[in-house]
Amino acid sequence: MKSRFTYLFLLFLALVACEKDIEIELNKQSDKLVMYAFIYPDSALNLHFSKSQSILSVDDYKQIEKGRFQIFINDNFQGTYILPSDTVWSNWKEFSFNERDKIKITAYEFEGDTATAESKIPHKINILNMDTLSINQNISELGNVDMLRTKITFLDPAHETNYYQLLVVREGWGDINGTEYYTRNTITYEKDDLVFTQGEQSGSLLPGINFQGLFTDEIINGLEYELGFNIPKDNLFFDYYEDKIKITVYLYHHTDDYYSYFRSIILAAGYEGFYEELPVFEPVKIHTNIKNGLGVLSGMNFDSDSLVFVK
Repeated sequence: MKSRFTYLFLLFLALVACEKDIEIELNKQSDKLVMYAFIYPDSALNLHFSKSQSILSVDDYKQIEKGRFQIFINDNFQGTYILPSDTVWSNWKEFSFNERDKIKITAYEFEGDTATAESKIPHKINILNMDTLSINQNISELGNVDMLRTKITFLDPAHETNYYQLLVVREGWGDINGTEYYTRNTITYEKDDLVFTQGEQSGSLLPGINFQGLFTDEIINGLEYELGFNIPKDNLFFDYYEDKIKITVYLYHHTDDYYSYFRSIILAAGYEGFYEELPVFEPVKIHTNIKNGLGVLSGMNFDSDSLVFVK
C-alpha cells in the first residue's frame, strides 16, 4: 500500500512539474508594406501595393491611400507615379519590358514607409521538340489509366543555375445557342521524370507534396534534355458544347526569388494541412525579396507548344 501511494505521489509530482504557464506575445510590429509584381517580356506592369494586417484583423490587407512608386529599367529612371487609392492592383501599360531587363521598383506611402525590390526577366528557354504517345499507366488509387505520354526537349544553359516550371493548360471552345462557349483549366499531370524528384524536391519532409511543376537544372545543367510526363487522356474528350480543344505545354523560366517564393508557399500550405492536428509546429517562412516589406518582385519568361483537337 505504501509503495502504491509513493507511485501515485511521484506521478502527481511529474504532472505538476510538466505544467507551465506560457505568455503569448502577439506581434506588435507596425503593419508592413506588401508589394507583388510578376513581369513578362512585351507585357504591361501589374503592381500590387498594400499594407499587411494584424493577426487579429478580419481583413487580409489594407489599402494605401497615398501610394507612390518609382521604377528603374536597366538602371534608367522611368519616373515617379501615383498609385490608385481604390484598388491594391494597378496596371501600367506605359512600360514595356524585354528579356534580360533589370528592374527596380521602390514603392512608398506619402510621408510614410518605403519598400524596394530588384529583379530581372530571364531569357526564354525554347521548346525544341514535343512528342506524344498513347500509353496505359497503373496508378495505385485509380488502377489503369489511359495517358498521353508527352516529351519536350529543351537546352539548359550551362554554367548557371536555372529555375523552371512546367504547366499544362486545357482550353475548349464551342457554342451554346449562338453564344460563344470557352473553358480553361490547368491540368494535373503525372510527374515521373527525375527532375521533379531530385535535389530540394527530394529533401521535403512531406513526401509526395505537389510542387506544381517546379524544378531546377541540378541534374541537367548544360544538357539538351528530354523531359517526360503523362497527361490523363480524359482531358482530350470533348464536353457537350465543345468543338475544339487545345492542350498547351508551358515551360517557364523563373528567377531564384520566384522559385523560392512559390516553393515556400506550397510548403507552408502542405505543412499546415498535414500537421494541423499538432499543438505546436514552427511555421514555414515565406520567401520575400522586398526590402522593408513583404511579397515578391520577379521577372519570368516562357515558351510553349500546343496540341489542337477539332471535333
